[in-house]
Amino acid sequence: MPTDRIDNSAVLENARLNEEEYRERKVCLKSYPQAIFVQVDGPCNHECLFCSRPKVYSHFDLDRFRSRYEDLLMPVLTRVSRINITGSGELLFLPEAKRNLDYFNRYVHAEKMFATNGSSLVPKMVDHIAVSGNRYTIHVSLHSSNENLHRLITASNSYPVVMENLKYIKKVKREIENLRINYIFVMTSQNARNLKDFIRLAYGNGADGVVVYYYYVYRLDQKSASCYFIKDAVNDILREAEEELDSLTGKDGRQMDLILPPRFGVEYEMSGALCKEAWSQVMVNSGGDIISCDVAGDSRENISGKSDFMEVWNGRYYIDLRRNLIEGKYDCASFCWRANPNTVNDFRSHVITRGKSEEEIRELLEVTEE
Repeated sequence: MPTDRIDNSAVLENARLNEEEYRERKVCLKSYPQAIFVQVDGPCNHECLFCSRPKVYSHFDLDRFRSRYEDLLMPVLTRVSRINITGSGELLFLPEAKRNLDYFNRYVHAEKMFATNGSSLVPKMVDHIAVSGNRYTIHVSLHSSNENLHRLITASNSYPVVMENLKYIKKVKREIENLRINYIFVMTSQNARNLKDFIRLAYGNGADGVVVYYYYVYRLDQKSASCYFIKDAVNDILREAEEELDSLTGKDGRQMDLILPPRFGVEYEMSGALCKEAWSQVMVNSGGDIISCDVAGDSRENISGKSDFMEVWNGRYYIDLRRNLIEGKYDCASFCWRANPNTVNDFRSHVITRGKSEEEIRELLEVTEE
């Protein structure tokens, strides 16, 4: 679909209507999502401590995606404000990486977003993105400011390559305005005390922001590294991180965003706002499975065989999700610290149970140490 056939006014009108329907707590929507998250899975050269990907998974195939889902998703793709193309592994390591980017770049009205460990973000890929004319936000999942800790977290020797790639990006960013780089720090008990140094590294490299997440537990062997078990230390580390950024920006005035997770033991005042993603976002994987966000539970909803996207968008999964959020019944708001920061004190908010059996969930949620 040529970009000149996309009506930008339709994008703006959809965003306006979607915001209105969210404010009015509509359950059945006339608007389309404002964001689509297409899981573009690729090969990976890291084995991160907090990795969620299965041992065996299929890689993204653009032709298969288009033949199966393009017609159904076209009303969404032509109206969204953001297209996230992150999946398991590195999308830029796919043999057809440039072709894949070019496909999504056709929807020039939408900001593109993806995450990478940085090793695949080589100059030729950065240049390809830079000249596309599209707005990109790239999350570089780095997690440490030095090679030894990076090796511990990622089980890789890619740190020198990543640093060279980031040096090149810093140079390119001086010349274009369509590229935003965030450094991602998934905090575990192993790397938490490195956060101040990480902020200094990001600031020195000209990053636009640092985004810090608590690490989610997907498997039993990952539990011990959760920040849940070092609450007091984490609170001190987050406070020191803010002080470090204030110190850096006070010297030369350059601003860098710092997005931190909620602190433990703090009572956050809730305004009554509901998690917006049930109204504004759809995630779809290569099998057509649909969920609202990456920490949502199983949906058992699939777009395969549907004749109209609205059959899914206003189908049983989303209808129940919105209604239960409105009525305060749905438990995602009781365990997601992104939607409700007060839940950070519940270990459930640090665990992903999607796809697990009841027995596995019980084992995952059993807290044996504090």
